[in-house]
Amino acid sequence: MSEAPPKPPLLARFWFAWGQSCAYWGNQALSKTLHQWAVRAWTRALVLAPEWPQPLLRRAVIRGRELDDYSGAVSDLNTLIEQAPDWAEPYLQRGILHSFHALQAAPQAIKDLERFLALTQTTAHAWRPDAERLLVRLRMQLAERGWEMEDDAAAAAEDAA
Repeated sequence: MSEAPPKPPLLARFWFAWGQSCAYWGNQALSKTLHQWAVRAWTRALVLAPEWPQPLLRRAVIRGRELDDYSGAVSDLNTLIEQAPDWAEPYLQRGILHSFHALQAAPQAIKDLERFLALTQTTAHAWRPDAERLLVRLRMQLAERGWEMEDDAAAAAEDAA
């Protein structure tokens, strides 16, 4: 049996809570400044507790959804997936982010949402029905435009060669 991860230091938990508060009020006031404060607070929490995944996940979500920092959000989510490849939440968030960024990112969104669904097969994750609907919508959009997932993978492989 694996040990429970150590509790983050008190100061890290303070910065995380401050970030949560700033994000909440940023949503209420539609304030990018408060969202930027939240990102800074979560970054401080990560400096104090680098193995704690929650500040990185929250930072990625706010960067992507509220601050239009697509590359920063994807980078944070990629880091989370590298650290914990069996944690479903980063796949869901990255899939959602890709799905709303551009149709060219839809194949990656589909892969992420499929991975999320595979990881949550035996659990009642609250976002599972939404992920299933989003997956159907993305596949329909690609089919309407004549895009094939296999063709895209083959083209990408040819470009890389």
